[in-house]
Amino acid sequence: MFKTAALALPLAAASVAAHAAGSPTIWVGTETKAFLTPEQMRTFAAAPAAQATAGEPEHVVVSLRVRNLKKLEALGRAVNERGNAKYGQFLTPKAFLAEFAPSEAQVQKVVAHLRKSGFVNIRVSKNRLLISADGTVGTVKTAFNTPLVHFRKGERTVVANSAPAQVPEALGDTVLSVLGLQNVTLAHTMAVRGPRTQPKPHAAGTETGHYPLEFGSIYGAASLPSASQTTVGVITIGGAGQATQDLNQFTDANGLAQVNVAAVQTGDPSGNYSDDQEGQGEWDLDSQDIVGAAGGAVNQLIFYEADMDASGNTGLTQAFNQAVSDNAAKVINVSLGWCETDAQADGTVAAEDQIFAAAVAQGQTFSVSSGDEGVYECNNRGYPDGSTYSISWPASSPNVIAVGGTTLFTSSGRWAKETVWNEGLDGNGKLWASTGGVSVVEPVPSWQRALSVSPKPSGRAVPDISFDAAQGSGALVYNYGQIQQIGGTSLSSPIFVGLWARLQSAHANSLGFPASSIYSAVRSTPSLVHDVTSGNNGYSGHGYKATTGWDYPTGWGSFVMSKLASYVSAHPFEQ
Repeated sequence: MFKTAALALPLAAASVAAHAAGSPTIWVGTETKAFLTPEQMRTFAAAPAAQATAGEPEHVVVSLRVRNLKKLEALGRAVNERGNAKYGQFLTPKAFLAEFAPSEAQVQKVVAHLRKSGFVNIRVSKNRLLISADGTVGTVKTAFNTPLVHFRKGERTVVANSAPAQVPEALGDTVLSVLGLQNVTLAHTMAVRGPRTQPKPHAAGTETGHYPLEFGSIYGAASLPSASQTTVGVITIGGAGQATQDLNQFTDANGLAQVNVAAVQTGDPSGNYSDDQEGQGEWDLDSQDIVGAAGGAVNQLIFYEADMDASGNTGLTQAFNQAVSDNAAKVINVSLGWCETDAQADGTVAAEDQIFAAAVAQGQTFSVSSGDEGVYECNNRGYPDGSTYSISWPASSPNVIAVGGTTLFTSSGRWAKETVWNEGLDGNGKLWASTGGVSVVEPVPSWQRALSVSPKPSGRAVPDISFDAAQGSGALVYNYGQIQQIGGTSLSSPIFVGLWARLQSAHANSLGFPASSIYSAVRSTPSLVHDVTSGNNGYSGHGYKATTGWDYPTGWGSFVMSKLASYVSAHPFEQ
C-alpha cells in the first residue's frame, strides 16, 4: 500500500507544469483546495507515510454549479417574505430543474470527462447537482490534476489531496467542487450518552431526565395540534432498521399509533446501509424526540440514509441533496457536524450551501445541531485551546436553523429555568458544552446584522435558538429495547423539529424557512422565548457568556411555543 521511499510532497504548481508538459490541457481551480496543509500536519502530529499508489480505489462526488445562485437565493427570500408577490410560491423540484439545475449538456460534458479519465459507475442525481463515480488514485490525478497522500492521524491511516482539485478550462463554469478526496476529518454525531441519572434538586428547579412526550408541554406546545399533517426527515449514516424497531416500541409503550416510516438509501445502490450499532442511539434520539415533541404523531418520518462506506463526507452531501430533490419532508433534522474550515477546504461548504439554498426556496427547513464542543469544534473536537475558537458545519450555514444546547430545570413537570449547557471536561480532557461562536467561512446574514452583542459578529453567528441538551436533563429513549438517557445538541435539534412541525401542521405547512422571522419577532417580542442569561460555553475563563437577548452560547434561548403560535397567527411571519 505504501511506497518505501521518503516522500517529497508535490507542489501544486510543479504538478500543473508536469501535466502541461505532456498535454495542452489548461487547468482551472475548483472550491476543493489542498487539504494537506502544514498547519493540519502539525495538528495531527503525524508525518506523511507515502504517496497513494495509482491503482488504489477512490470514490468521488462531483458537485456542479447551480445556474444563477444569486437568483436562487433571491427567490428563497421572496417566497418566505409575507407581502412579497411571490410569498408562499415555493419552488418545486421540476421548476428547479428548469431554472437552476445544471443543463443536461453541462452534465454530459462532465460525465464524458470522468469516463475518459477512467471513472466507472457514474451516477447523476435527479436534480443534476451531484455526479458520483468510482475510480482510482490514478483516475483522480488524471481527471482533477491532484495527487493523494497517505499519512497517520492517531490510530488511523488517512488520505488527503495535497494540491487543489482542478478541471479542464471547458468545465470551469460547471464543476463547483470535487468531494471525497479526504477522509481526515469526518462528521460526527452530537449525542452525549450516559447512565440514567437521579433527579438533582437545584434552587431553580430539578435537573432530571425526560420522556420525549414531555418536551411539548415543557416548552408550551400543549395547546397546539400534533404534527400529523407534516412530513419530517431525519439524516442518518447507515441504516435505520433498529431505530424503526425502537420507535415502534416507543409508540406502543405510550399508546400511540405507529409512525408511518420510510427509509431512503441516498448514495451508491450497492453501498453499506446496514445498522451501525454505535449510531443507533443517535437515530433513536432523533426519531423518538421528534415524534414526542410533535405531540405523538407526524404525517410521515423519512430516514434519509447515507452510505456508511462513502468516501469522506460525501454520503451526507448525497443525503442532504436527496431530501431536497425529493421535497417530501417539510422539516429535516441533522444531528451531525464537523469542523467548518475543513468543510470549506474540501469543497463541502460550497456544495452543500447551494443544496440548502434550494431547500429554502422550496420552503423546507433544515434544523442542525450546533455542536457539543463549546468553542473548540476544530481543536481536536472539544479539547480546549485557549482563545482559538471554532464552530461546526453545517450549523454555520445561513440556510439552516442552528440549534444550541441548554441545561433544563423543571418544577412539577413545568419549565422552571435553563442555563447554558456546559458539563466541563471529561476524564480525557474534552469539553462538553453548547457550541456557539462566529463563522470564519460564512458572511453575516442580513437577519443577524442588527445583533447587539459583543463582540459583534464578523460572520454567520451560531446558534439561532437552543433547547435542552444536558445529559442530566436529557431524553429517556429506547435503544435496542432498553431505556437510555441521552443529551447533547443531538437532542435540542429534534426537540425544535418536533415543535416546529406542530406549528407547520397548524398552518397547513404554509410556513417557510423561519430564520429572519425568528430574529425580527423575538427582537420585537422578547416574551416569545425563555432567555438564557447564565452560564458559558468555554473553559478556564475562555468562551462566551450568556447574556440578556441573543448570545453566542444559546442564541435567543428556547421558544415558549404557545406564545410563538399566537404571534405567528397575528403577525406577518416572514423568512
